[in-house]
Amino acid sequence: MQAVTFRSTFNKVLSILLWAGLAAAAGATLVTPGALPLLVGVPVAAAGGAALVWALLWSPRVTVDDEAVHVQNVLLEHRIPWGALIHVDTAFALTLHTPGRRIRATAAPAPGQLTAFRATRSEKRRLDRLGGAGGIRPGDLPGTDSGRAAELVRGRWERLRDSGAIEPGQADRISVERRPRTAEIVAVVLGTTALVAGVLLL
Repeated sequence: MQAVTFRSTFNKVLSILLWAGLAAAAGATLVTPGALPLLVGVPVAAAGGAALVWALLWSPRVTVDDEAVHVQNVLLEHRIPWGALIHVDTAFALTLHTPGRRIRATAAPAPGQLTAFRATRSEKRRLDRLGGAGGIRPGDLPGTDSGRAAELVRGRWERLRDSGAIEPGQADRISVERRPRTAEIVAVVLGTTALVAGVLLL
């Protein structure tokens, strides 16, 4: 099966709104008479802000393929082979458990109490059936970022287990890879520098 990627819907919408606002601010500076003192500072700050929005909001994601789950947070990427995965949780965000480690996905935060309270009865009944006697967490609700990401991970995990592609009892022997996300780190550093420099130039 092909790889599938999850990004937070809220983060995507917020990113687009922020980029539009930053572009509008920079554009207005260029066409506004008498805005010469702002001609450098505003575009530089806007470019820095746009880089930060990309790194902090747009780039985090969770990708599943037939080999592993890839959790790409702002600064680090974790590659969790399916054989190393032992539990999927949604207490505060999508959290993948391996022997001795917990890896939280910033792209899939759990909902607030208001969202959980407003969940429809049908959603709650459905998840109660799936959760058994222990019930379910608000983070498992299908309309939430954590719930949709968890469903994506659990669905692929279950299909691979059922097909015999995952050898049981090997989790302790399988390593989880972690590496820095260089492009995102550079974007955070340069974006912060440009934002501060732009503000100082105003």
